[in-house]
Amino acid sequence: MSDLKKKKADLEKLLFRILYQHKELDRNATAKEIQEPFRKTLGEDRERHERHVRRIEAKLKKIEKFLSVSEPKLGPSGQEVQSNITDNESARIKGPHGYIQGYNGIAIADSGSQVIVAAEAIGSGAESGCLPGMLDKLQSNMEMVTGKKNPLEKSIVLGDTGYFSEDNLQEAKKRNIEVVIPDPQFRKRDPGFDDRKKYKETNVKKYFDIEDFKYNKEDDYYICPAGKILPYKIEIEFKVRGIRGKQYRCKKSVCSICHLKGQCINRKEGKGEFRSLFIAERRYEENLSEKMRGKIDNPVYRELYSRRMQIIEPVFANMTYCKGMDRFTLRTQRKVNIQWLLFSIVHNMWKCIEPLNLQYGV
Repeated sequence: MSDLKKKKADLEKLLFRILYQHKELDRNATAKEIQEPFRKTLGEDRERHERHVRRIEAKLKKIEKFLSVSEPKLGPSGQEVQSNITDNESARIKGPHGYIQGYNGIAIADSGSQVIVAAEAIGSGAESGCLPGMLDKLQSNMEMVTGKKNPLEKSIVLGDTGYFSEDNLQEAKKRNIEVVIPDPQFRKRDPGFDDRKKYKETNVKKYFDIEDFKYNKEDDYYICPAGKILPYKIEIEFKVRGIRGKQYRCKKSVCSICHLKGQCINRKEGKGEFRSLFIAERRYEENLSEKMRGKIDNPVYRELYSRRMQIIEPVFANMTYCKGMDRFTLRTQRKVNIQWLLFSIVHNMWKCIEPLNLQYGV
């Protein structure tokens, strides 16, 4: 909404400036004299100016109408995301050639034949909040196919790093499903990537993190690597994200003269002249995120996760390149989702042709 309000203000300024310029030209006798010889070939300036003004006024009315009836659009994290007048169910998504306004097609395929067993088109660039819903679709589809009551129990689901979150891991555990979803930093810990420059550079820790601070449980404060105390300052709650916790903060006068300030305060991220720590309140008895980090560092699970690429990526390649589904051509989430499901059906039919030929000789 803030972007649209800014655009509205800019259009109002532009309209005011254009109207002012037109009035000045109407009062300018010299301008009329210069323009007179070209009136037959170029047309009346007044008509052209009026068309320009009408176009801007139409844009303004469209934005004003949208702002009067629409609420701010919230993303999966609970924060406000960019709204769109044409199709507000779509999202600003990062693609290979920059950002576009559109939808994201996600799918789950089986490892044996690359048949899509669950699919959905979402109006969001982030996919992390979609895992519970996709598991519901997967379970419903597999119940229909197998006739079993809990067909996903003890099954293994591989997901990319975009689905890594404590909530998703807890949701999978509740359903008795084993998931392998690595954290975003797992490549940095992989010995196989030590010779790659971008991972080698990121392996070097530039700033102190929470592991470098010692906690005094009795008096409830943290001690920084320089030996200074970060006392409890305030309790913070991010309502849109559903996160609450404690903030511990060192005094600015202490941090400003510290010899380790360059390793502690990252000014590029907009931090101030003091160091603070935010300790989120623990919502679950068991920390599955830490367990997953240890799990993905196990060579056996790294090898298992490496198969995700050969299972799902050829599916997307087939649909986009071979079947021509390189973009959605409809608007609103409902219509786009139908289009995505139809292409998924076409992909599955193509995958079934050869097995059916072998079995029935068709």
